[in-house]
Amino acid sequence: ALWKRTKEIERAFGIPLQQPAGLPTHLVETLARNRYTANKGDVGDMTIPPMQGRVAVITGAAGGIGRELSKVVYSLGGNVVALDRNVTGLEELRKDLERSNGNDVEDERSRVLCLVTNHEDLSSVSSSADVIKSKFGTIDLLVCNAGLTYRDDCLPGEDRMKSKHGYDLAFTVNYLSHFLLVEKLMPCLSSASPSGRIVHLTSSFHWKVDGSEIIPIDNGNGMNGPMAYQSDPSLMSMKHIERSYANSKLAQIWQSRTTEGCVGSVCACPTWAGTGIAGEESRDFLRKNAFDVSGPGIASALNAMLRSDEELGDALNNGKSIVANSRVIE
Repeated sequence: ALWKRTKEIERAFGIPLQQPAGLPTHLVETLARNRYTANKGDVGDMTIPPMQGRVAVITGAAGGIGRELSKVVYSLGGNVVALDRNVTGLEELRKDLERSNGNDVEDERSRVLCLVTNHEDLSSVSSSADVIKSKFGTIDLLVCNAGLTYRDDCLPGEDRMKSKHGYDLAFTVNYLSHFLLVEKLMPCLSSASPSGRIVHLTSSFHWKVDGSEIIPIDNGNGMNGPMAYQSDPSLMSMKHIERSYANSKLAQIWQSRTTEGCVGSVCACPTWAGTGIAGEESRDFLRKNAFDVSGPGIASALNAMLRSDEELGDALNNGKSIVANSRVIE
C-alpha cells in the first residue's frame, strides 16, 4: 500500500520517486567471500570465485526472484540447482547462465542443474530431492521461493485451487512442498561447512492470521489436517481465500524454527516485488509498480543467504524477526 501510494504521488505531481537501492555487486561478493572462503584461509585471494564448489538449490527458479537469485549464485561461481514447473523457463535460464560465463551451453561441466518440479505434486518434489541427493553430497543453500496466491475471482472448491492430491493448492505449493524438501535434503545441508542454510521467502503479510488455521485438527467430520489445507468448502474457513497466502507464509516461519540445532534457517520478506506470483494478468502491473526483482526485490533474500550468523541475530532460526529491505522498514 505504501509503494502504491508513492506511485500515485509520482503520477499526480510528475515527481519521479526512486526505488530503494538493491545490494551493490561488490557488497554481495564481499558477503559471499566472507561466508564461504574465510574458513579456507583464502578470503583474500580474489582470483577464486567466492562460491566456487558451493551448491544452491532454488525453487521457482525459472522466473522472478528465483531466476535473479540463480543468476547471482552463478555469477559468484556457485552451482545452481534450479527447480520449477516451467520447462521452457528452466531451459532459458540454463542457456542464459552458461552464456553469461562464456561457456558452451552443452558443456558437460555445467554448473546448472535444472529439474522440472511441480510443487503442487509432492511426489514430483520428492523425486527431485532424490535426484539432488544422488548428485551432491552437500548443499550449502536451499532457497524456498516457489509460491502463488489466489486471484480475486477464485471461488472456494474450484479445481484450480486444488493440488495434485486434491487439497488446497496454495498451502501445498507455498508450504508443504518446501517442508518436504527441507526434510529430504537436511542430511546434505547439515554436512556442509559452514553449515547449510535454508532461506524461506515468506512475507510480513503473515500478520493477517493467528495460526489457528494451520494447526492439524480432527473434528470428527472428516477433517484430518489444518483448515488452511482443506479444499472442501464445507471444511474451509469463511475467509479461506483471503487468508490462504498469509497462512502458508506463517507456516513457513513456524517451520523455520524447527531446524535450530541442525542448520541455519532464515525467513526473508521481499516486500512488494515485480513477479508473476499473482498470475500473468498482474505481472505487467507489478513490474511497473513494485520493486524490481533485479535490485531491491531480491535484497532481503540476498541478505538472508549471505549475511553472517552474527549479523542475522534473532532472524536466524527462532523467527523473532524476518529479514526485509531495510529502507522499506525505515
